[in-house]
Amino acid sequence: MTQQKVCFVVMPFRPELNFLFLFLQRYLEERHGLRVRRGDTSILTKALMEKVEEEIQLADLIIGDISYSSPNVFYELGIARAFGKPIIFLTQEGPEKAPVDLRQFEFISYDLSKDQDLLAKLDNAVRNALGEGYADLFEDALGLLKKFNTETGSSYSSASFEEFQARVIRGESLEGIPDPTDLTFREFMLPKIVADATDIGVIRKLNRWLTDR
Repeated sequence: MTQQKVCFVVMPFRPELNFLFLFLQRYLEERHGLRVRRGDTSILTKALMEKVEEEIQLADLIIGDISYSSPNVFYELGIARAFGKPIIFLTQEGPEKAPVDLRQFEFISYDLSKDQDLLAKLDNAVRNALGEGYADLFEDALGLLKKFNTETGSSYSSASFEEFQARVIRGESLEGIPDPTDLTFREFMLPKIVADATDIGVIRKLNRWLTDR
């Protein structure tokens, strides 16, 4: 079973941003199944910067808020770049206020009073950043659907990649993704690739086929 993906948030330690972190933490955990952490979210048994470097190294995704031009934030993002981590940049300010070396990257400019706009942009950025792994799963699932259609004389179409990814993320957050060598992998994957997977007739047919494997 795959482990839950980890998102590490780098941001200035300012009171007004603490609420943003808690908001993003809950949203990203519920929407994308991510375990969201920050440098101060765990008990420190090491020096802070040593702990931060370790958290960055273990993370699957970094979100960096460069508002207020914090030197610590830029330093930590430099570490993330050195480790080759995908980074989503946020800012409440204009991207032109970022250091010259960071202006080549795309930014999500946000206003705390327009939370839905922020979340829509963040959803897209997270999917793009983590999409490669789901693309591989999508190809595996398409092969499974083809086998199912051939053996049952069916012609079910596949869900779009975006819908498939959303379904997998929801399942991943609840139960994780089974190992591809495990028989439960097919039970997990097939209902997520079939476009009409909520139709009761389709569900019964899927269950019969999976039970006979």
